[in-house]
Amino acid sequence: MRWQALVEFGRLLVVDLSRQKQEVLQVEEDVVRAFIGGKGLGAYLLYKLLKPGADPFSPENLLMFLTGPLTGTGYPTSGRMVVVTKSPLTNLFLDSHAGGWFGPELRRAGFDGLVIKGSSDEPVYLWLSEDGLEFRDASHIWGQPAGRAVKRVRAETGPGAHVAVIGPAGENLVRFAAIIFDRDEDPWRSGVAGRGGAGAVMGSKRLKAVAVRAKKGKVPIHDEKAFKKLVKRLYEKVKASPFYYIRRAVGTSYWVEPMNRLGFLPTRNFTSGFIEGHYGLTGSYLRAHVARDVSCAYCPMKCGKVVHLPEGAVKVEYEILAMMGANNGITDALEVARSVKLATELGLDGISTGVVIGFAMEAGRKGLLKDVPDFGDAEGQRELVKKIAYREGIGDLLAEGVKRAAEKLGPEAIRIAVHVKGLELPGYDPRASWGMALAYATADRGGCHQRAWTVRAEIDGRLKCFSTEGLAEFVKYVQDERAAAFSLIVCDFAPLGVEDFISGLRAAAGLEYDVEGYLTAGERIWNLVRLFNIREAGTSRADDTLPPRVFEEPLPMPDGREARMDRATLERLLDEYYALRGWDEQGRPRPEKLRELGLDKLV
Repeated sequence: MRWQALVEFGRLLVVDLSRQKQEVLQVEEDVVRAFIGGKGLGAYLLYKLLKPGADPFSPENLLMFLTGPLTGTGYPTSGRMVVVTKSPLTNLFLDSHAGGWFGPELRRAGFDGLVIKGSSDEPVYLWLSEDGLEFRDASHIWGQPAGRAVKRVRAETGPGAHVAVIGPAGENLVRFAAIIFDRDEDPWRSGVAGRGGAGAVMGSKRLKAVAVRAKKGKVPIHDEKAFKKLVKRLYEKVKASPFYYIRRAVGTSYWVEPMNRLGFLPTRNFTSGFIEGHYGLTGSYLRAHVARDVSCAYCPMKCGKVVHLPEGAVKVEYEILAMMGANNGITDALEVARSVKLATELGLDGISTGVVIGFAMEAGRKGLLKDVPDFGDAEGQRELVKKIAYREGIGDLLAEGVKRAAEKLGPEAIRIAVHVKGLELPGYDPRASWGMALAYATADRGGCHQRAWTVRAEIDGRLKCFSTEGLAEFVKYVQDERAAAFSLIVCDFAPLGVEDFISGLRAAAGLEYDVEGYLTAGERIWNLVRLFNIREAGTSRADDTLPPRVFEEPLPMPDGREARMDRATLERLLDEYYALRGWDEQGRPRPEKLRELGLDKLV
């Protein structure tokens, strides 16, 4: 690859909360070449700058709001940004992505990222505008829910500000607290960096909010004529995709019906792959209650489905319908919407919250916990959401996440705790999807579906169901490709391919890749994150595994069959996967692989 009059990328604003100081850091060109931006740049900075072994809640931890070379350019789905930090939930690398408008606004303000270190003695919020950066007192909004806090910050900074906030969950260091973007009475521009507890890191720094406004700023484009032509073609390609119409019609709630029919849908804490009466969770049911279809910046798909409730408006999507719905025995999408509305206002990750509550419901049935709701109790779920966010009663234990909670309760609780490396699993049971089994086991931030989503490939026949054939190769490829895409940054849902992304980099930033070079960048990023996880958490083969329930209990399927995943099958897949990755038997990148990727000197 080579540069052609590269549009400058990598201008970062470094903010020290302890000293209330700031400085501008320009990332070297060779670093941008190697790691692109977004997730990749975050991996490089966190590996290089974070003190090894730092506690995620210590002032030494970094909290980074990062964009990529395509963010805010007008490229399809380029409204994305990423929060990078060391996770307090897993002690692993965390890249938590969000849509909306905050990322493009940050670039228009003249910065490709914020790197926040230290911690404030008193609650504070940051205000970045055309006049520079200000540290502002936040004591009057500390304790407020997300929507109210955003409204107050906007009242103080003026119209047009885009705001990232934490709710009470982040302030109370709930280990799966989220960062909420632009959430107010009407969530049409809102986004959430949910997974892994970035909101708790923000809370540990006594940072309530970050607000950004750029009245006249513009994201630079390397070749505006070529870029405009490319973008026009790619928008037409997006609109020609069959999933374009599905997403506009029902969003990701489309997946409830096929996941339930095929036995993938986590039900009652992953004890079944389907739920009776699932229609109330489907996109067809939800569509009748959708008040507005919304998009993130530079996206025509409008996959966001806003439901208006007496309590206010909220976006509803598949993962929430699965994890706060079926997983907890609730089959009314409006009841789920009320739960996620509350969880979002309090600043919680919906997936982890749903799994933690499902765990508590089953633990209550088994006599391991008292005073918890049973499956199907929507009002009880909301009461538990409040207790978790404020660490009240049993909520204090559950706020630690399912792994830590189970370890405190004992062996029987550990057996029913559904997580990988401390991150609660999302809405696809790995016994029904062997692709997701390997993807979960090897995902770089713990149990995550976004690193390699194999579900569609298993449905359309590219992968054989309940077979290991070609699985390791497929998962590795998608992980590398997604690592690069999450560095550009574009959305998971963009129906575009590697060549389209390469064309975007060329026109927007003047950066030339061929397909091999682009995928190698993704592989480089993936391996660097693995090195970080080895350094910080001692990650090894023993951690690349699945919850005990997955191995020990068959999964009831809708057709009466039972789906299974055994340890021996996963071990065979890991052997093949490690060999393809150039890792040793314990999952450590071999020296020759590090040299091949140019990581040997960094390490």
